[in-house]
Amino acid sequence: MDKVHNLTLQWNQDYAEKLLPTIVFQGVVCFIGLVGNILVLLVYAFRMKGNRDDRYFIPILAVFDLIASTVASVFYVLESIYFVDFPSSGLCKGLLYTMTATSGLSALLLIGIAVQRYLKICKPLGKQMDENKRKLCLACIVVFSILYSCPVLLFSGNKEVEGIFNGHNVTGLTCFTGAGNYPTYEAIYYYIIFLLMVVNILTVGFLYIPIGVVIYRHNKLRAARRRKSMEITSTQFDSISDNKPSQCSTKEISSKPKIHKESKINFNVMFFTIIVFYLISYTPTCIFLIISKLSPEMWYNISNAETIIFFTLQRFYVINHVVNPIIYGYFDMKFRSDIVNLFKCLPSNY
Repeated sequence: MDKVHNLTLQWNQDYAEKLLPTIVFQGVVCFIGLVGNILVLLVYAFRMKGNRDDRYFIPILAVFDLIASTVASVFYVLESIYFVDFPSSGLCKGLLYTMTATSGLSALLLIGIAVQRYLKICKPLGKQMDENKRKLCLACIVVFSILYSCPVLLFSGNKEVEGIFNGHNVTGLTCFTGAGNYPTYEAIYYYIIFLLMVVNILTVGFLYIPIGVVIYRHNKLRAARRRKSMEITSTQFDSISDNKPSQCSTKEISSKPKIHKESKINFNVMFFTIIVFYLISYTPTCIFLIISKLSPEMWYNISNAETIIFFTLQRFYVINHVVNPIIYGYFDMKFRSDIVNLFKCLPSNY
């Protein structure tokens, strides 16, 4: 018995060494997620009180992303260290449930953001998402995510896996999403989860298509007006330069508004970038969710390089929870300056 257990420990140690790059990757992701999302919350707590509704969902998304990225990173590090010798079935269930619920919260909130942008851009004269509707939307998202994740507690847990290590048949315990006694129901549930992920991705994508069209037309029209304004100004200048300019004409020319680049944040581009990163990060996870259900033993029969690549792609969705603060910092100059002022402890001007 001791010999068998020692073989399992050696087998597990071998996997831990193989998966060391994924442990480092997940540790870096966890650190970026913690620092970035905590900065977002601090800025919105102390520097952006009472800001307009465009920013309403940003601190809420940061809370969900903070929890999701931290829990997911902790789980994936533990899974890599104890790949075939996971210490506790209860810990496995709890972490997988929290991961499922928080990731769902974050993903569904992106639909809420997309709906808000769609109404504001494509239906500006129609009914908008006021504060009460936003709160109702948030409550529905939270309740739905908590409830639809509950079956994970029943279906997940430690599962026995068999493999060959140093020429010996070895049995280990791995934390798995389909370790229960209801294989048919488990399969149905996880296919539904996959379907919900795909529907979520498509819904967000289709909502942003008309938004993109409207923004493109608006920018095209604004560029045409700007060119026309410049032509008129140039014509006036040419006609005045041919004649002696009067005092009144000089004042008129000098009072013309200067064309300058907008310094305000473009919320449409920022949220569109967030959606793009969401689509990119979740697509590999969707693919590997199906692969892991169709061939759960695949992970124990592939090369070291394939294991690292597959595991990184399977967990790639976590990037979605850490990249948003970087996007805010790039597009939102006010957010960027408020971070600096926060550390300088300067009084807020807002």
